[in-house]
Amino acid sequence: MGNAISWIQGSDLPPSVVLVPPLLERERKGRSRFTKSSYDRQFARPQLELLFGDYLGPDLRSILHFAPPDDPRINVTAKLGLPRGIGLGTGQSGTEAAGPAVGSMTLRFEPDPRHPYSFVDVKAGAAGAAGNLATMRACMIDAGSGLAAFAQLPLAPGSKQGALLQGQNLRLGARYTSPALSAGAVMSPSQALLHDAWVVGRVGGLVWGASTRPSLALGPLFSEPAPDTDPRSPIQRAVDACLSRASYGIAYSPGAQSATEHGRFTAALELVEERQLSVAFLYHMALQRNVHNPFEGSGEMRRGDVVGITNYVDIGFQMVSDMQSAQGSVLRFGASWQANKNVMLKARAGLDGVSAAAVFRSWWQPAFTAGLAASYDLRTGQPRFGATAAIESYRHLRQVIGWWQVCDKTPWYERSHEGNKMAGARLTQRHVASKEDAAYHEGKGLLVPLSEVDNPLILGQVAPAEADLL
Repeated sequence: MGNAISWIQGSDLPPSVVLVPPLLERERKGRSRFTKSSYDRQFARPQLELLFGDYLGPDLRSILHFAPPDDPRINVTAKLGLPRGIGLGTGQSGTEAAGPAVGSMTLRFEPDPRHPYSFVDVKAGAAGAAGNLATMRACMIDAGSGLAAFAQLPLAPGSKQGALLQGQNLRLGARYTSPALSAGAVMSPSQALLHDAWVVGRVGGLVWGASTRPSLALGPLFSEPAPDTDPRSPIQRAVDACLSRASYGIAYSPGAQSATEHGRFTAALELVEERQLSVAFLYHMALQRNVHNPFEGSGEMRRGDVVGITNYVDIGFQMVSDMQSAQGSVLRFGASWQANKNVMLKARAGLDGVSAAAVFRSWWQPAFTAGLAASYDLRTGQPRFGATAAIESYRHLRQVIGWWQVCDKTPWYERSHEGNKMAGARLTQRHVASKEDAAYHEGKGLLVPLSEVDNPLILGQVAPAEADLL
């Protein structure tokens, strides 16, 4: 505070600051979440999938994601991968043969970029010997009423144009969603088939939910049962079919009140179709590290003004017990550490093996990300290696570079509109160092989590109005 006040009064020295880098990985899978069951996005599922999966697989992948700056309504994503990657065997073969290459391309149109959850996209893919596959999707959501409708029209290999026009593969879904409750269903109108139904609720930091995927034929629902075959009524048969494929889950995140705040700690318990019991936890920390950054000494900023940098640490654990066979049980532990805006380290260990990865990202326009992974399969005794390369042109990062006032959090210095287009390596934000930050820099403070350093609003990544909906 004293540094900030003295600079306002005309001091030539800038205040001490703590660097707040942006999150290295932005979750893009959530953009289409309103076309799927809300149940699948609860109980820390997306975060655990990101922690255990991204960059750690023994495969070769390349990803391109581009959004033209002249028209932010359009973006395209292309993926190409070699599933098995590179293996160094210990047997006579020496090297295991790689699997068939897979690839896909998605063209997406968002009528209003401020509401990215309403969209139309077309995805075409090639899955090696499986042949080609194309899918068209559309979603429209009204954040005010919480009502949403979506459609998915897949074109399977070998399908004729007539089948596509008749909508035999069409799936329609409807849902109601709010910050506290979500309920919906997906069905095939032409086949009168119920594919998916769910209900999810939130009370404070407690999230509960139930889901079923019965593939239930609705046509004979009200027909009379055949004599001497099934004494149950049609309603009873439908209920039994739904319950046999039902999953239930509950999760608790202390202090988490919205979907954009996943909580510093999440504990989840899930029963999957009465066959698997899953117990998981995820701990997200934003820690301040005492470090001097030699690259922050240009222009009006002197090298001594940086007293620390924020690091992001995620730790996750998951145990899945197969109640029918011990062979299907899964135990895995994972951790990731983002040291700054450019470097992240990840590791995972489980019953099947161990793996580690190093990820490097440049924030030029377009941004480039490279990840290298090494793993050891305990079942086969073989080491394996993988690599990921991604190129992305971003447009949603609205970072403000400067020193922040303590009183109203407005910047004293902002880059020009043209300067913001050339984000480059200047995406890291700063906040005025508090007395506690200065004490820690001098070796007198404790390493404590900062409550707001990864808040999207503070980072300049203001979430859309629909982000808090379940």
